[in-house]
Amino acid sequence: SSSSSSSNYRAPDMSLFCCDGGPCRQSPRNRPDEAPPGGPAPAAPLPPGQAKQPQQQPLQLLEDWDKLGKQEKAAVQERLESIVNAFAQELIRGKVFMKLGRNGRLFYRLCALDKQLSAFSMHIKGAIVEYPISGMQHIGFGYDLTDFTHVPVSLPSDALAAVISMDSRRINLVFSSPMERDEFVTCMLALRERHRRTT
Repeated sequence: SSSSSSSNYRAPDMSLFCCDGGPCRQSPRNRPDEAPPGGPAPAAPLPPGQAKQPQQQPLQLLEDWDKLGKQEKAAVQERLESIVNAFAQELIRGKVFMKLGRNGRLFYRLCALDKQLSAFSMHIKGAIVEYPISGMQHIGFGYDLTDFTHVPVSLPSDALAAVISMDSRRINLVFSSPMERDEFVTCMLALRERHRRTT
């Protein structure tokens, strides 16, 4: 009976799927630097604990932000604040995102926020490239292929893409789900707004 119970023990395998269906971000060496040619693999289903619906409420309300009254805006702001704080704490520790290079190829990049929440950084070829939040002119949904040397024949869905426009360049990121993409854009916009208020 001890042999049958040990053959069913598969807990270590689950550690490979602790981070949005991909290898654990705590050990980025587990992930290849370049993404597979066909784009991101379909995201594995999230464990029940991660599919939290309440997060969507403030994000959806943001679409109608201009129509909201003062009190409604304050209530949304409060709920959003906790989402943004959790997002920032996660990104301070570092998180792997997929970046679409100007040559049309997809790469995995370890990204992070500094503790002052003033810069978004990306590890590129052994160096850390910082993008100051104050210099982010636009943070939005979809792709911006303006400065691409090669436009890819096929791209992951627009619903999975976000772009950060700086003075001289654009950073195109690809996410594993539309909800993850929406959270990234919303939280980065909120961090930029927070940064502007405090400087």
